[in-house]
Amino acid sequence: MDQVFNHLIKRATPQPIVKVGTPWQCIPIKNDKQARDTTEVHMANQGFNELAQFDKFMNLEVVWLNENQLTSVKGIEQNFRIKHLYLQKNKISTLEGLQNLKHLETLSLFNNELRDLEKNLLILKEFPGLTTLDLFNNPVAEEPYYRNRVISALPQLQLLDRSIITVQEKIKVEAWYKDFKAEVKIKKKGQKKQKLLPSQIFSAGEKILYKEVDEIKAKREQEKADEIERERTRIKLKEKTFDPNKFPTNELKEQLRQRLHDNPMSLVNEWEKGKLKKIFKSYDKEKKGSITQDKLQGLYGDLMNDIANIGKVPAVSFEKFKETMSEDPLPWDSFCFQLNHIDFQRAPEDLLQKKIDEKYKEFNRRLNAGKKAEAKEFMIEAVRLEAARDKDEHKLPEIVPEDNTKIRSDCFDFSRYKYKQNFTDTAKYLLQ
Repeated sequence: MDQVFNHLIKRATPQPIVKVGTPWQCIPIKNDKQARDTTEVHMANQGFNELAQFDKFMNLEVVWLNENQLTSVKGIEQNFRIKHLYLQKNKISTLEGLQNLKHLETLSLFNNELRDLEKNLLILKEFPGLTTLDLFNNPVAEEPYYRNRVISALPQLQLLDRSIITVQEKIKVEAWYKDFKAEVKIKKKGQKKQKLLPSQIFSAGEKILYKEVDEIKAKREQEKADEIERERTRIKLKEKTFDPNKFPTNELKEQLRQRLHDNPMSLVNEWEKGKLKKIFKSYDKEKKGSITQDKLQGLYGDLMNDIANIGKVPAVSFEKFKETMSEDPLPWDSFCFQLNHIDFQRAPEDLLQKKIDEKYKEFNRRLNAGKKAEAKEFMIEAVRLEAARDKDEHKLPEIVPEDNTKIRSDCFDFSRYKYKQNFTDTAKYLLQ
C-alpha cells in the first residue's frame, strides 16, 4: 500500500524539465572530423540546464555558455584544451568539473550563485595560466576582503571583475595578507566560527530584499529623528521670550511714516526688503539664516552697487553701516529691522541708466526669442528703475488710479494704474 501511495505522490509531483545542450548544433557538418577541427562554439541564450556530448570536441579552446540555466559545469571535464570559458548569467553554484581545464586563461562567471570563497579559490588555484576572472554579482563577491583574498590566492591574475590589477595593488595586497593571516590565527584561538551576514549567504534577489529592508529601517529612523528635532524646535520657540528690539515700537512706526512722507527714497519698504533678501541669502552659504561680521563688507558693496535693482543705495559709510549691524552673527530679521535705521538715497544716475539699458536689452532679446513672459519681467524692472531715476527726491511718483481704490506707494500694480505718459506699443502688447 505504501509503495502505491509513494508512486502516486511521485506522479503528482511535477518533474523538472531537463534541456540538454550539445555542441553538435554549432557545426554545419556533423561528423567526427568536423568535431575534432572545431575550436570555438557559441551556445549562449538557449535555455538548457545540462551539458552533454562534448567528448568528440577535444580541441575546443573557446566556449560560450552564457545566459542559460546551468547550475554546474559538469559535462566538459574531458575538454582540457579550453582556454576561454564564458559562463556568465547562469545559476552556477559550484565549480566542480573544471579541475581538468589546466590551460584555462579566461573564466567569466558574473551573475551566478557561487558561495564560499575559500572553497572556490581552492579550485581556481589549479589553473596556473588564469589571467582573467570575473565573479561580479555572486554571493562570494560580498564576503569580507573579497578582492584582496582573490588577488593573494591567484597572483597570476591580471584582470579581476573587469578591473585591472596593477603592480602597486599587488604589493599592497601582499603586505595586507601578512597582517590578515596573523589576525585570523589569533581569532581562531579564542573565538568561535564567525557567522556570515545575510548579504554573504543569500542570492542576488534576496540581497536586494535585504537592502530594501535596510532602506526602510533607515527611513523610519530618519523620520523619528526629524520628529524629535521638530519637537525640540517647538519647545525652543515656546520658551523664546519676546525681543522688543527686533520689532518696531509705536514711536518708531511714527518716525518711519514721517520719513516716508518727507523723503520716500530714504526708506526701504517691505517689497524692497524682499529683493534684498536674495542678496542676504547669497552670503549665508551654510543656510543658517544668519551671516557673520566678516561678510558685511561684501554685503555693503552689493547694496552700493544696487545688485537688487531697487534704485536705492545706502547713504551712510561702511563704518556706520557696520555699527548699525553690530549683532554677530547677524540673522535676517535683525538685518531687516536695522535697515529702518539706515538712510538710503537714490542710486547714481549713471548706474541707474546702465541698469536700465541692460534691462531693455534683455527685454528685446527675450521678446525676439518669443519668450513673452520673461520679456515682461525685464520690462517691468526697467520701468521701475526709470521711475526711481526720474521721480523727484521728495515726491512720490505721480500715478492716476483708474478707480477709487487706495493707492499703495511700495509697489507698482500695472493692471490697475497707468502713468500719465503712455507706454510704448510693445509695453501695451505685453501688458494685455
